[in-house]
Amino acid sequence: MKITIIDQDDNGGSRFADRVWTLQDGSFTPPSPTGYLTTPQIDASGILMMHHPPGYIDDWHTAPAVVLGTILRGEVRIQTSDMDTRVLHVGDQFLACDLEGKGHRMSEISGGHYDLALVILYSAPSASAFSK
Repeated sequence: MKITIIDQDDNGGSRFADRVWTLQDGSFTPPSPTGYLTTPQIDASGILMMHHPPGYIDDWHTAPAVVLGTILRGEVRIQTSDMDTRVLHVGDQFLACDLEGKGHRMSEISGGHYDLALVILYSAPSASAFSK
């Protein structure tokens, strides 16, 4: 399971890192049968759903907290301050960790609206939560 990370650098800029979640044998729903995998548990403070109308451009901003996002509808272009761009599709996940500096911007590229599920995390997952 891949994830796109939006991180900040030492100069106040933002950049992408593409990672894969580290998975382990699942035991989340005992006594379910074995054979599934999960990420390590990540503590969160809240969840919200966000709707953006057609044509909406979420211009340069930093994340208000560490946010794990999932694209629910639309095709979303995210750009970091180094001008690198990723296009995320339904089901893709991103982790916004750029809490200071120049931030990132987002827009829908298909002419429709886009919806996000956002999980507000207490802190960024540790490096061991990802493999490269």
